[in-house]
Amino acid sequence: MFRTFAVICGILAATLTPIAQAADVTIVKAAPRTNTQIAIVPFAGAESISGIVANDLTNLGQFALDSNLPERPKSSGEVTLPVWQHQGVPYLVVGNTRSNRGDIEINFEVIEVGSGRVLDGVQRVSSRNTPNALRLAGHKVADRIYELLTGVQGDFSGKIVYVVENGTGKNRVSRLIMSDVDGYNPEILREYRGTIKSLNPSLDGKSFTYTAQGEGYPVVYASDVVSKSSRLLTPFRANNFSASISPDGSRVLFSSDKDGNPEIYLSTGGGAAQRLTNHPMADIAPSWAPDGQSFLFTSDRNGNNRPQIYRYRFATRSIEQVSRGGSYNTSGRISSDGKKMSFLSGTQQGAVMDLITGRVSAINNAGLSEAPSISPNGQHLIYSGRNVIIIKSEGKTISINPHQNGVPAGVIREPIWLKGAP
Repeated sequence: MFRTFAVICGILAATLTPIAQAADVTIVKAAPRTNTQIAIVPFAGAESISGIVANDLTNLGQFALDSNLPERPKSSGEVTLPVWQHQGVPYLVVGNTRSNRGDIEINFEVIEVGSGRVLDGVQRVSSRNTPNALRLAGHKVADRIYELLTGVQGDFSGKIVYVVENGTGKNRVSRLIMSDVDGYNPEILREYRGTIKSLNPSLDGKSFTYTAQGEGYPVVYASDVVSKSSRLLTPFRANNFSASISPDGSRVLFSSDKDGNPEIYLSTGGGAAQRLTNHPMADIAPSWAPDGQSFLFTSDRNGNNRPQIYRYRFATRSIEQVSRGGSYNTSGRISSDGKKMSFLSGTQQGAVMDLITGRVSAINNAGLSEAPSISPNGQHLIYSGRNVIIIKSEGKTISINPHQNGVPAGVIREPIWLKGAP
């Protein structure tokens, strides 16, 4: 049974409002889309929060941090614009905190230095006064700043989930880990004697699916991010390979050979699952499109161990090949904006296809038989560097070493990026 599992998974409207402040500042609704250098003044009363913000925006957000601070204003009203204009820094972030019935309220502003405009006014994020809650609040502040400067929703407040694997064969132990996007606050969700693989995030970030196999059949679970509990999706004495949760969370696709041949099934939570594919060759690795109208899957329909990625459309029940070029393409997943597809090209090369132009970019993922995963906002790629987690975007790459945050050392497998809660 293990051999079968391994083989199949292997193919697998701008408004201007003056502010009554000393500085010449106005509020605008339209954000600029160019120049990415920013200065972040440590927030009054919460310098640790602004440190988290700076880390997110410079390491993960592709902004250049200006650390030469000629003054430390707490609000736009305290900003001396000519001083910052002389620095040549396009954008300035200032902020402060105050206590509100035991919680902490973070107030911050993003200022376009050249004009003195404040982008969309004063922003506020509230948080419980605990270390973990304040760290999350820092990520949410970074999310909002990123959105104001780029027009794209930030995803620093999400979570990453990955597997750390030790040993081989019957001695293999897999740990399912969840942490902040920057690697902090890791938690072991499950420790399993065997293999955990085929991690697949839901579009809303509330859950994800994975496949686990010990000495028996591989089975598929769904895990809830908040409760951190897992529920069994495939209670069949069969090889069950992978699953995907629909964008609205009401349906699940999974692949199984419970009827004799690996096919794709649709479960709505009640009654028997509906078989969607029917082909002599294996159909595995389903993954929903973000509009819920179709899904991708992997199949060797051309034979000769040359699997490709296909799309199934619910409205017409039609199937079309998506991957082009290369004789071995598997594990396709579409980004949340529907513009990109990550997949495994060959047996060890991750890749990303632009679904509009068809252009394919190769991603180096340390020779592991895994596809990269795309972040919730579609701007970053995340994949394993064997002993580190790699995040790549716009030509910049950073490494996260979970072992430095207390995670047991081992081979890192299949990191995914989950969208943060509002």
